[in-house]
Amino acid sequence: MAEQLLLAGLSALKEYIALHVVTCLIPAFLLAGAVVSFVSRETIIGYLGSAVSKLKSFGIAGGGSFFVSVCSCTVIPVASGIYYYNLRFGKHQAKRKMLLIR
Repeated sequence: MAEQLLLAGLSALKEYIALHVVTCLIPAFLLAGAVVSFVSRETIIGYLGSAVSKLKSFGIAGGGSFFVSVCSCTVIPVASGIYYYNLRFGKHQAKRKMLLIR
């Protein structure tokens, strides 16, 4: 009995993964590749950066999410914020990027 339940669960998991890859992961990767290829980083920061009003950036992000719906179980939260900072010591200066992970 337990063996049959385990095999049935593994079979259901196999079907779910196969369907999930076709319907969610592949379109998400293709869409991400298209965005990286055709939309410049400066354009995205110009519309969604910290210098833009919150009302405008949330409106654009909300409208974009209507067209770009990706299953939330596919998205791995890598970073919740990207910040740039400068380090200065005497004449030396370095600009670095910091990822805030929550």
